[in-house]
Amino acid sequence: MNRVTRLLLTAAFGAVILLAPLTALAQTTLPPRPAPTAVADEDAAAPHSRWHLGVTSGATQVGRTSTLAGVDFGIRLRRGLHIVFEGGRMSDVVTQSRIDEANGYMAFVRDAYDVTAEASMRGNALFAMAGLRLIPDGAARGEGSGVRPYATAMVGFARVEYNPRFLVDGQDISGGALGLYGVTLGRDLLGTTNKLAYSGGAGFIFGDTWYLDLGVRLTRIHTTDHATNVKRIVIGMGRRF
Repeated sequence: MNRVTRLLLTAAFGAVILLAPLTALAQTTLPPRPAPTAVADEDAAAPHSRWHLGVTSGATQVGRTSTLAGVDFGIRLRRGLHIVFEGGRMSDVVTQSRIDEANGYMAFVRDAYDVTAEASMRGNALFAMAGLRLIPDGAARGEGSGVRPYATAMVGFARVEYNPRFLVDGQDISGGALGLYGVTLGRDLLGTTNKLAYSGGAGFIFGDTWYLDLGVRLTRIHTTDHATNVKRIVIGMGRRF
């Protein structure tokens, strides 16, 4: 083996000695770099409420002014859109034309029998309706307060019960004795009926987690003989969940 060959072998061996540790180091799996810590966005982390529950009260106007009481429940379907359910009791939904009709019967009795006669009419309504409400989402749940306008439309039914009272010479003849004076009442003045009802309205919600609802509604009940239009002022309060 000549000198040149020995030099080449020595250089090759030295290269192997130097490169072997580097190759092993390159093949070693390095631990993964830790992921950056995400900074939570508190506004995004707090979702909007999915549903609400409240109680309502207020005033109604038909032939006379009266009161109402009820409950209100809603579920958020998507941004700005809720499905809502409402039920309650309106204490007087007698139209002026029904009051006039009852008074007309007593005018006939006065003229025909020369007696004193008077009439009074009361009619309450239980109602249940479902529909949609358009309302901005507002702040995330549990944060802040604000004022949010809304519009709503609903459909359902109402159970109307009429309670007429007739007095002749101070005696109550509201039962069968009314027939003795030639008067027969129809379903438009007597009894209980279940009828289609629908409603529309608008208002404002004040607050977020706990809220106050101030609104107006126009409810139409398809009662016998002619429809009953109920104007309602609604005052409600409740909680979002």
